[in-house]
Amino acid sequence: MAFTEDLESLPTTSFISRRVNESTFLVIEDDGYGEQPYIYIKIYEEYLLLTDTGCNNPRSIASSLTSLRQYLETYPVPQNRNRCLNPSGKKAYVIICSHCHYDHILGIPQFLSANTTIIASDFDKAFLLNDLDEHSLCKYVEVATPKYKIAQWARHMNYFSLSGTAFRIQFLQTPGHTPDSLAWYDLDEHHLFVGDSFYERKRSKPIPELPDDAGQVPGLPATQAAIIFPEEGGNWIQYMASLDMLLSFVLHRNMELRRQYGLPHGPPPRVKVGCGHLTYEGDAENMIIEVRRLFERIIAGKIPVKGSGKKRGVIHDFWLESDKSKYSVMAPRHLAVEARKHFHGALKH
Repeated sequence: MAFTEDLESLPTTSFISRRVNESTFLVIEDDGYGEQPYIYIKIYEEYLLLTDTGCNNPRSIASSLTSLRQYLETYPVPQNRNRCLNPSGKKAYVIICSHCHYDHILGIPQFLSANTTIIASDFDKAFLLNDLDEHSLCKYVEVATPKYKIAQWARHMNYFSLSGTAFRIQFLQTPGHTPDSLAWYDLDEHHLFVGDSFYERKRSKPIPELPDDAGQVPGLPATQAAIIFPEEGGNWIQYMASLDMLLSFVLHRNMELRRQYGLPHGPPPRVKVGCGHLTYEGDAENMIIEVRRLFERIIAGKIPVKGSGKKRGVIHDFWLESDKSKYSVMAPRHLAVEARKHFHGALKH
């Protein structure tokens, strides 16, 4: 659909777009929960590949276009030559669930009437097939849990194809934030997508259309955009193993890029990372190293707890080294205790 209307004639919408790379766009939902989830859209000739679907809940009641599917099929995107991302819904949808939390799955029902394939990690199928109301946290935000069927279960390090189309992406299982956390790597764009495994506290590039309060948790310390672990499925021991795996993967990919694009062609490209919130084009290697070192210091007890609060009867601690820190962390206290026992033996008193 060519864009011929004046901007003033377009409907108001709860979505904001940015181009990530040649084939991929970022769509951010300005939602009523304050999550501002990052939804990634990769365009193929016959498919639209979505990473997550957002909250399906606009912050502003004045927004007239609040359906992600309708946005993709009807709304012109300036960085896409003023064309919508899936004109009239002609392309089939593939949805990769980075994990099952409500702010990433509530938009799924919009796509069930279309030709849609839903993918999730097979690391712990029971986590998704049983008690999804609780595991998705839908129960706690008092919203109906979406009902959907996983068409393909993603195995670790496997590639993906569908009906003869090779998508040239590779899945990486990253349990830690949740058991079903799933990352994927775009082999052509050299971009890694990690869901909520990590992200920065604040956007390195401001998004003027959005309020700057993503991730604020009511009733707890100043937790804006903390890397959060829920009581339901969070595991720091698995998380550290996932960070180690991601770092090894990215180091290998960066080495391949140096061999392919290095001198005399100038500085080679490096693997970029897109997160579930706030960060969409970070340097993957640097961010993984920074986050890994931060957690090592927290687990070793070298970073004091900044504040604590009780959430659903469980004590959660908040760690922030300084106001200038790129990252902060919030998690049930027992996750740090378990990780310290695992990595450092007996607890120090």
